[in-house]
Formats: sequence, structure tokens, C-alpha cells
Amino acid sequence: MRAAGLLLALALALAATPAGALERVRGVVHVHSDLTTGDFSLEALVGLADQQKIDALLLTENYLARVEYALPPFRALTRVGREERSIGAAPERYLARVAEVRTRLPHVLLIPGVEVIPHYYWTGSPLALDMTVHDVQKNLLVFGVTDPGVLRALPVVGNAAAGRYTAESLIDALPALLLVPGAILLARRRPVRRRLGRGAFIVVQQRPWARGLALCAIGGVALARGWPFAADPLPTSRSLGAAPYQALIDHVDRLGGATVWSFPEARDIGEERVGPVRVGWLTEPYADDLLRTFRYTAFGAVYEDTTTFEQPGGGWDRLLAEYVKGERSRPAWALAESGFHGLTAGKQVGPIQTVFLARERSEGAVLEALRTGRMYALQRTPQLGFDLAEFAATAGGATAGLGDTLRAPAGTPLEVRVAIDGSDGGRHDVRVTLVRNGRLALMELGATPYRAVYRETSDGTPLVLRVEARGAPPQRLLSNPIFVRP
Repeated sequence: MRAAGLLLALALALAATPAGALERVRGVVHVHSDLTTGDFSLEALVGLADQQKIDALLLTENYLARVEYALPPFRALTRVGREERSIGAAPERYLARVAEVRTRLPHVLLIPGVEVIPHYYWTGSPLALDMTVHDVQKNLLVFGVTDPGVLRALPVVGNAAAGRYTAESLIDALPALLLVPGAILLARRRPVRRRLGRGAFIVVQQRPWARGLALCAIGGVALARGWPFAADPLPTSRSLGAAPYQALIDHVDRLGGATVWSFPEARDIGEERVGPVRVGWLTEPYADDLLRTFRYTAFGAVYEDTTTFEQPGGGWDRLLAEYVKGERSRPAWALAESGFHGLTAGKQVGPIQTVFLARERSEGAVLEALRTGRMYALQRTPQLGFDLAEFAATAGGATAGLGDTLRAPAGTPLEVRVAIDGSDGGRHDVRVTLVRNGRLALMELGATPYRAVYRETSDGTPLVLRVEARGAPPQRLLSNPIFVRP
């Protein structure tokens, strides 16, 4: 491989020692239980994790798994929808359940989070018998927000707790006012003439039941379906671009939480018939939105699908370059995302792992490692995976690891150490790539235990360094970066 202006050196080194007192916490990110759309109880998930030697499960129960459509102007009265189990209306029960299981089964760390649909929108029309709902799988994972009241009020589409009162609220409430004339009609008797025969009539007092009940029924339905008549601040009649997603990211950031873009290159498409109407759903890959949004914590980079955003010179390297040049206030970290609901289609809880380098095995320490990038993504088989035994950069007597920034003035010698082991301690073929500012600085075919040292002299250029390792498919390891600044 060519690397102009670089001194390349490979050397056999001693086994690396983990940095400081950091503990490797093997986690599975994006897991659903039977509290929402998963097949297993929390207890059963703990058992599955135990079998796979998983230390932590980062739960992502559906926040509001509801899609609605309504015709203007009286949207509350004409609203139809479809909903799956979710926890948004009662997050306190979800948090209490997680805390209870974690107390009884502490050997696997359960970290509560939610999977959020920030926005969706419709195209087509029921009058044309053809409709499509977009972006119901364009989701963000939220961690670190554990106050039930705060969690209930996340600013996302369809969340009445985050609604506001507008002119649309008044229009939605108008049909409910029909309860008043309906009740008046039912409460008052009115004189009605009845024919007794030819030329003979009597006058009787009678309530107009039909009209009164009809008005009350319409008003009652409007009240029940529209209450509390708070208008959704996010209209679903059109795409709003990245704005709803950025708003949620910033809201969670102010709360001290973490946000993760979920499966950015996955596609979701399908359709079904609802009476005579064809209703389709479509979520296109949205990796470009990772470049359009800011201050989120991480994104799903490794999962059981083809991905390109994290490849050398791709979108992730572009994003990291913006950060190291000062064009972004924060980098975005890569993690492995499972999306585990159950054992259908051969799915397992263990092959997709994120290994956190945490100060201790606790929720706070794991979330700190998530926020600071002290983690690497891993795809493995039941028999074998790779471990990142060391990835560190040293300059001027200082050393930086995953997610850290190293200061190296021009002329300072820089040394990068890479160590990769097989999970069983044995010898296995591995292809190791060191990516430097989006370009391949080193690519080597070797075997575990793999050790390499890469050296150059800093010329004052900001650097982004990261490592990838691949074995027999699907074995894969992806590190988070180390930054070097003058």
C-alpha cells in the first residue's frame, strides 16, 4: 500500500495491557422485550445474554409505535390509526420493571432506552385509494433519559404530551360542541301534533330522540377522539426534512442523554390492503441525514446488512474530518446494532456486539463510554470473534486511546500501536486496515494474535486514525477513532 510521506514499520510487540483500569463490557445495543414488540421477557433476555457471555443489554422499547391519518378540517373526528405496543404513555412502568429485574438478576446489566419515530409523513390520498406512509423506520435510539415525566414529553410526532394549542385545536374541538344542542334537544319536550283521524289532531309533548342522540353521538366521538385537542406540532402531510430529528437530538442532549441513529442504510418497504385502499410503507436508506444533523452521539455502523457509510473515505470519514477541523462541535461514534426482537429467521442475541471500555460495570459508566467513544463494534460467529486488545497513539510522552484526542505539534514523532486477538486466544487469519484521514495507511494480512506498530512524524496536520479488522465472513471489528491535533 502507498502512503506518501509516511514511515511504515511493522514490529512484533509484547501483549498489550488494557488502558488504566477500564473494564470491557460486552453489550448488545437495540433489544426489544415483550414489553413492546419483542418475544421474550426481560428475565428470558437475561438468560439468553448469559448463555452468550453478554455483560449488558441496551434496551430500546418502542416509544410511540403509532401511525395515524386524518382528513382536514376535522382531523380529530376522522382520525384512523394503527398502533403496536409501546411505553410512551406510561414510561414509569417500563422503568420500574427494568429496575426490578436488574435488582433480581444483576449479573447482566439492563440499560433502559427507547426507540423513537421522530416524524413520518403521508403521500397519496384515500380518495385515490392509494396511500404511502414514509419514514416510520427512520428512527433514533435514546438512552440516559430516566425521568418518567421528562421521557413522556419527548418532542416527537403523535405525542399529545408535547402538543400545543393552535387554530387547528379549535377546529378539532368544534364538533364536540354538538353535545350542547344534542343535550338540549334531549332535555326538552316539544309539542308535536298527531293526527287522530280525518280532521282531528292532538298535541303531545315529545323529545326529539333521533336528532338529539345523533348530535350527542357526533359530539361525544369528537370529544373522545380529540381530547385534549392539542395540535401535533409536526404535521404529517409532508416531509419536514432533518428538522424533527435535529430537534429531538438537541432536546435529549439538553437532558444529558444520548441519541443513536438506527440502521441508517436499511430499507423498509411493504404494503397491505385496508378495504379498497392500498396502504404502503416506505423508509429509504438515510445515511445522508447523518451528515445533515449534528450533536447526536453515535450511529449503527455494523449490523446484519450491507453498509457503506463507515467504509474508508465514506460518509463517516467525512464527518470525522469535519470534527477534527473544527467544523463540528462533536464527532459521531460507531457502534454495532442488533435490532433483536426474537429468534425468528435465525436471529440470535449474541453475534452483533458493542464492547464498551467502561470504568466499571454500571449503567452510568457504560453510557459514559458511549458518549465518549470508548467502544468498538463487533460482528462475530458463535465460535469466534476478534478483540481489540490495544489501539493507542503516543506522541511526546502522551498516549491516547479510543475516542481521545492526542496533541502532537509539527515535528513530533507519532507511534500507533494495534493489537488484535481471537476471542479463543488461538491463531486465526485476519486482515487489518489502519485508516488515516479516510485513506488506507496500512493494510496487512496476518494472523491473531496480531501486533503492529505504525510510525510517522507529525507535520501539524489534524489526523483521524481508526482500525478495521476482518476475518472469515461475517467476522468483523470496527474501532472508533483517535484524533491527533497540533
